[in-house]
Parts: sequence; C-alpha cells; structure tokens
Amino acid sequence: TTDPTTALTTALLDRDWTYTNPVRTERQWRSQIHEVASPDGRLYVDASAFPDGHMIARLSADAVRTDPGRTPAWMADLHEVPLAVALAAVRAAADSGNSPHPIVVAVTAALAGHGWTQYPDITERGCLLQREWQSPDGTRSVRWNPADQDDEGGWSVDREGPGDGETHASQHTPAAVITALALTD
Repeated sequence: TTDPTTALTTALLDRDWTYTNPVRTERQWRSQIHEVASPDGRLYVDASAFPDGHMIARLSADAVRTDPGRTPAWMADLHEVPLAVALAAVRAAADSGNSPHPIVVAVTAALAGHGWTQYPDITERGCLLQREWQSPDGTRSVRWNPADQDDEGGWSVDREGPGDGETHASQHTPAAVITALALTD
C-alpha cells in the first residue's frame, strides 16, 4: 500500500503541481519532507513522512499585497483527514477566489445549506469566544474561535469514524476550504 505522503504528493503532481525543493530528510525526526506548489504558485503543500507511516501535511497560501487591498496568509492541516478530503480541500483552495462575504458568513451559509445545526455562541462579558456547528448525523463539527488580543483564533473541524481527528485551520483560511474539510466524505 502507498503511504499517505506519497499518495497526497502523487495526486498533486498528477494535477501539475511541482516540487519547490528536492525531497529531503530531517535528521532529528527522520522524516522525509515534501514541498510542492500549485501550477499558479499560489498554494503550497508541505508534507512530512515519518518512518512509522504517519504524515503531517499542511496546505497554505502566502499573503498577497495588491493595491487597493491585501489577502492574508492562511493554512489548513491535512493530516487528520482521508486523502479524498485533503484533495477536496486543495481543489476548493485552488477554485476559491476572494469571496465578497466574510469567511464566517460563507461557512455558516454553506453548512446551513447542508442541514448543519449552529449552536448558541459562547460568549464572555459580551465578547464572542466560540461559534460551533454540528452535522445532521452528529459525526462532524466545525468550531470557529475569533482572534483576540491573546490569540490569533482559527478553525477546527472534528470528524468521527474513518479518518477521524481534529483538523486545524487559521483564521483567514477560505470558507471553501473549511466547508470542503467539513462536508467531504
């Protein structure tokens, strides 16, 4: 069988992604590090394969500064999801443009359109601390923690069953990537 790092990088290379650096070995952890970029150079996947077959992978985009505005950098972990989900997140990132809607509004609309339930917000002294949604079957949830003076905030997608685990994404990760991580089987 193919290890997860090889499966992910091979699938991306088949979609015209390219290596940005030669595969190298990190001596302390004995991991092989694969760094690939999308054909347009906007997106990156860094995947580390460990001797035990475990993988750590991250999809990211650099900040883009153009007049009159900017698009902040973002990232999403891919190692706690099945390959099909990781590839759906990559496709969503490649297809997503600058949405005219704030990320939270777009995620809320997408999840509601698939029957997800939004729980009451968790607040403290009038400040929003967490917003959470749960899938209709109760096997998945999405949490958003807004940034504050002490924390950058971000997203978590929890999945139960095959490919279970908690996936983290940064505050500015596109809504399409968050929803792909949540909705893809």
